[in-house]
Amino acid sequence: MARRMLLFLLLIPLMLLSTTSCWDRLEIEDQAFIIGVAVDQAEDPDKITVTFQIAQPQAFIAESQVAEPFFNIKETAEDVTAARNQLARGINWIPTMEHCQVILVGEELAREGLKKHMDFALRTHEVRRRLQIGVVQGKAGDILDMKFKSDLVPSFVISEMMNQNSQYTFSLTDYMSIGSLHVASVENYDFILSRIIPIGEKLDMSGGAVFRNFHLSGWLSGEELIGARFLRGDVSSGYLTVDLPPDLGDKVMLRVFESQSELRPEIRDDKLYAILDLRLEGDINEIVNPRAKLTDSEFISQCRALFENYVKTIITNTFHKVQREYESDPFRLKEKLESYYPEFWKENADNWDEIYQSAELEIEGEVRIRRIGEIKSR
Repeated sequence: MARRMLLFLLLIPLMLLSTTSCWDRLEIEDQAFIIGVAVDQAEDPDKITVTFQIAQPQAFIAESQVAEPFFNIKETAEDVTAARNQLARGINWIPTMEHCQVILVGEELAREGLKKHMDFALRTHEVRRRLQIGVVQGKAGDILDMKFKSDLVPSFVISEMMNQNSQYTFSLTDYMSIGSLHVASVENYDFILSRIIPIGEKLDMSGGAVFRNFHLSGWLSGEELIGARFLRGDVSSGYLTVDLPPDLGDKVMLRVFESQSELRPEIRDDKLYAILDLRLEGDINEIVNPRAKLTDSEFISQCRALFENYVKTIITNTFHKVQREYESDPFRLKEKLESYYPEFWKENADNWDEIYQSAELEIEGEVRIRRIGEIKSR
């Protein structure tokens, strides 16, 4: 699948060029298609190491002796542009990032700050605005060097996981792209990026990387990211699991098929309150070792209370961790406060950090469970 997708992407320029006649056109065989980029802190603190993952179109030709669909080249330089120039001098193709799928940043470099090293991606016309960004807990270049059992191209694996899997699980996020990072840079707000952890031949992409002033402040676990996504209001469907009381069973899973959440500021007695309006609706998808002899309505009532308490707990814990420990505002409360209460903001803008640190979270939440599944209680 990934090979076919890669071939399709690489054939697009060829098809476009075949329908036009330009004196300065660049032939497809003369281009090095960069499909992934990883940026790490180099041993020299003033330099970075950039790993370029480059597609090999020859691998898709039947008579070709090339087996691998891609290869990696590492360059160490002062910045990404300089690394790309070094790459161009060392190969007999012209590097292009038109088909780049993902940009990965290593943990050490992310803590030093992203602005300097993402500037090239924000300014160049080659990079797609929906290009995804992730932070690797460790070295980013190690991810592009991985060999997957499925023989998929690492850049495509990561990109697909960000774009698709986040729609089915609350513990993954695809929140930030180059386009949204550009907005964050211009408007100066905090954000959360995808967290990627290499584990043997697999990737764990649950959780997130919290940024303050474009510097990595810390990590969120998969469960904490669930709370962050509800606070941001960017979830629609997924699964939640809670422990049951011993007399009811071991665990119960809720398949959430609809969710709505909105975070808004409220000022009372010159104090900021963050009010989260939350509504979830779903079906019971699985009960592990059920023991209860309750009617469906009685069981649903107890489960609803359990899920409401669970969701409120993880949201509150996440908010306090990001607010107090990381001192970050990825939920854009500052912008909302300025919009909702312009007069208050005008008088207190210089004290925002103090106002935010003392803000209280209030959750007005409801979980609706429609069905308990196909198994009927007697």
